[in-house]
Amino acid sequence: MSKKKVERRSKCMKPFVKYINVRHVFPTRYQVDMDLKKAVDEADLANPERKVDVKKGLKKIFEDRYLNQKTVTSEKKAAGSQYFFQRLRF
Repeated sequence: MSKKKVERRSKCMKPFVKYINVRHVFPTRYQVDMDLKKAVDEADLANPERKVDVKKGLKKIFEDRYLNQKTVTSEKKAAGSQYFFQRLRF
């Protein structure tokens, strides 16, 4: 893919933040080495203005990770990041 196309695709990401029950999380065989617990705090989600800032921070983390997919150290994590950034087909 050309750099222009990669840059254009990275701008269309729309992150969202949602409370979920831990029992509803389904484990997969894919791993991504992004630590999002530091970026999202429960207290920030209660305030609507702060929630917008959290989403912007998440978008920046996702864009950086998408643009630097080649710098992954582990082969398993590389497959996970490739799977994570695929478009969903319904």
